[in-house]
Amino acid sequence: MKRTKLQKAVIGLFFVLFVLYALSLIFPFLWTLYNSFKTNREFFAEGGIWSLPQQWMVSNYAKVWNEYNMVTYFWNSIKLTVIGTAISVLSAAMASYIVAKYDFKLKRVIYITAISVMLIPAIGSISALYKFMNETGLYNTHFGIILLYSSGLGLNFIVLYGFFLGVSWSYAEAAFVDGASDWQVFAKVMIPQAMPALGAVSIITGIGLWNDYFTPWMFLADKDKFTLALGLRQIVLEQAYAADWPKMFAAMIVATVPILIVYSLFQKTLIENTVAGGLKG
Repeated sequence: MKRTKLQKAVIGLFFVLFVLYALSLIFPFLWTLYNSFKTNREFFAEGGIWSLPQQWMVSNYAKVWNEYNMVTYFWNSIKLTVIGTAISVLSAAMASYIVAKYDFKLKRVIYITAISVMLIPAIGSISALYKFMNETGLYNTHFGIILLYSSGLGLNFIVLYGFFLGVSWSYAEAAFVDGASDWQVFAKVMIPQAMPALGAVSIITGIGLWNDYFTPWMFLADKDKFTLALGLRQIVLEQAYAADWPKMFAAMIVATVPILIVYSLFQKTLIENTVAGGLKG
């Protein structure tokens, strides 16, 4: 069908808006990237913040890695993200499977509660959580952070619940006839069928935990337990007015690149799994 002039104009407008939006996202990263290769003097020279580096100081990254305790921050972020994501997704998978596939009295109550919890602002429960963490000795521990991450089932529960509703029960019935237990049916029959949805929620959850700043900021006090997000803040505070901005930019890139790599590698998988999960649900 031939497009009218109005339709072409609308499409052109949307294209321009999309390009502008994409540039607004890409430009800050590129600006930070090329400024991370400058010397501090070059950065503060006239017009220095916009010009390309005269001498590409790759050594800024080595200095950041060695001087700013980035190894510790990096390891802490990996540990909390991987363990928190694994426990959160597994817990949501078990809970959503039970609610979706079994009939019991509190089934509807549990589902409504899972949705309702998402409507409560995180700031509304911060006082109670802070008191709980202090009184139980979980404050300033990675175990406490992992426990908080693991309890955030809301979105994962809803996504996986919708997926399990659409999964055929015939395979499970056949497994039960062959003498399989509930756990065996879940682990060997249902989980393989749910891999598209599990893959999608794992990537989304992992990105969210990696970028999380608020939870570690509230419940961690020792520098050697900080994540990358808190570590960047600590670097800025310690530099104060004598800041070496190119090095700080290098630290930001170090914190950002891993998640960009992960997303780039799994972008196609994420989209395919999300679509598959939506169709299945």
